[in-house]
Amino acid sequence: MEIKMANNTKKSPSFVYYLLEKKAITVATVCISMFILRFVLAYPEKNLISALGSAIEFASIVSASVIAVLIYFKDAVNQQIVKRILKTEHITVFGLGEFNSALLKNEMASNNSRYVIFEKNKQNDKLDLFRKFGMGVVEGDVFNEKQLDILNFKDMECGVISLGNDRLNIELATLIIDHYQKTSAQDSLKLVVHIINQDLNALFHQKFLIPESKDKQQLDIQTFSFYEEAAEAFFENNCAEGEGDKILNSDEDYHMVVAGDGELAFNIIYQTAKLAHLPNENKLTIHLIDKNASSFKNRIIKRYPGILNVIGLDAIDLDNECLTYFEQEELWFKNNLTHVIVCYDDEERNLNIATDLFNKTYLASIGNDTLTTRISFGSFNNYNMSKIIDNDKDSFKQFFTFADVKSICTRENVLDEEHELIAKLIHNGYAERFEPMEQYSLDDPSVLKMINGKWHDGLKLHDKLSNKSQSLHIDMKLKALGLKKVKSKNTASELLQSNLSLFNEVLKKDRELLGLSDEFIQDYSLELPKIWDGNSGSIQVKYFPSEYHCMLEKLIRSEHNRWNAFHFLNGWKYSEYKNKRTKYHDCLIPLAEFVKPEHKLTVIYDLYSILYLPNYLANGGYEITKKSISLPHVKLAI
Repeated sequence: MEIKMANNTKKSPSFVYYLLEKKAITVATVCISMFILRFVLAYPEKNLISALGSAIEFASIVSASVIAVLIYFKDAVNQQIVKRILKTEHITVFGLGEFNSALLKNEMASNNSRYVIFEKNKQNDKLDLFRKFGMGVVEGDVFNEKQLDILNFKDMECGVISLGNDRLNIELATLIIDHYQKTSAQDSLKLVVHIINQDLNALFHQKFLIPESKDKQQLDIQTFSFYEEAAEAFFENNCAEGEGDKILNSDEDYHMVVAGDGELAFNIIYQTAKLAHLPNENKLTIHLIDKNASSFKNRIIKRYPGILNVIGLDAIDLDNECLTYFEQEELWFKNNLTHVIVCYDDEERNLNIATDLFNKTYLASIGNDTLTTRISFGSFNNYNMSKIIDNDKDSFKQFFTFADVKSICTRENVLDEEHELIAKLIHNGYAERFEPMEQYSLDDPSVLKMINGKWHDGLKLHDKLSNKSQSLHIDMKLKALGLKKVKSKNTASELLQSNLSLFNEVLKKDRELLGLSDEFIQDYSLELPKIWDGNSGSIQVKYFPSEYHCMLEKLIRSEHNRWNAFHFLNGWKYSEYKNKRTKYHDCLIPLAEFVKPEHKLTVIYDLYSILYLPNYLANGGYEITKKSISLPHVKLAI
């Protein structure tokens, strides 16, 4: 996949760079000046031909010398830029391939030059672009440990590794971790490692590849995949159950179609299976359509062994080069078909299939405004075309693009700052006493140290990933309550007051019906330490859902189902005896099947995932508001 980005530049960081940037003008100016000077000095003593020859020779020598000197000073200037950036808070980028280049160009648009780039290929044509912008460049083999000696872990906000090969990325990450551990640095090391292959990603997240850190040294290792980020971004703008509340407010089955066979399709399916857990436990079936759909289904089950415990998968072996593909009315017009997602790793193929769906399948439905299914196709580079399709809804009703590289490879997505913050807050409150007014002063270094200290515990890495998955499910919970989140410039304290006021108003009847006052939950949460102290025999089960008639209890069940799904998708199985090393868990059953007191008590965690939403979002800068009611579109006859 080739990525094309706009060429946004600013003024060169030095006069030397400016002269080299205007090399032709520089050479011409110097050459003409020296020619004239030498000719004027030589002509009185020599004949015209000799004077011209002498002047040309002199001009050539001086011009070449000037360029050589400028190149020398260019390297010296770059070294000074690197040293200057390394002394300030900065991000280090390893590798200048497609994704890191996209990230850096987005940062150029934000006028941020606090980056140091390590790149082995000195002929990489992007190097000068970033140099001229004022970013530091270190050329050479980064696997040479001497290259890593210049790293300043104290001021390095993050290291982003994307060398174009998963194995090399993992190898470099372990080398940097080892280098870090040999230093006396006490500041945490955050690395973002680009890994496309999810099997390698799973290995990387095990202790085989992440060594133990020294005391007081904190490792914050996260992985980044363009395809995973594209899938997450898709569901930030789309709900699996569709735009309205029809399916959300019913128990009807619903469907999605996925046309694809590569990494983007894998990640779309994975994200769907993680997030599609609704209050009424609606069953979702994903229909796979491709000439080798059955084979792709087997690959999905191999990668996500427990996926059939989560969603249904149906394989339809059809080639999109055949007309029959587009004439499957039973598929394309299936009741409660919420999405058709065309997501091959080849954007040209995606566009061709989407075009044929428009012309051969849905044209009549578009013309009479009866199409409710949302058709989305991956478009990585065609940014202008994407805007035309997404904005011209008169011509392209219900057709949308996603996975635009410029939108995906941003600092916010690569570093995952927003979801990581909420995941940290979830992780920090795990198994603690319920505090309805809990809020963290994130500007206080001691508070950040406390939160980060718990988050950086490498022994609980799987729990951190589960917490991130929980943070991605927030939008569904809000939607079920008739709410949504919006970014706000208000202070965290103001947002908390506002969020709690609206949230408590919406849940008031349910909480009164169930007797779940703040005081009751606080008292109940004091039972939690008994789980960890091996004192389960004395646990008092003061509350456990049974009827699931009200929305709060349905959301409690939905959260547990989401938790189950995350574990099933990542290879966990049910066992009466929990063993995290072998991925067995005694809670991987429906809530309704819980019998033991220690299992029933864990419903408090599911309650926290709902009742703490005002707190998490306030700390993340979000205000909770009522969701606007979308009226059905009516086409007026003229």
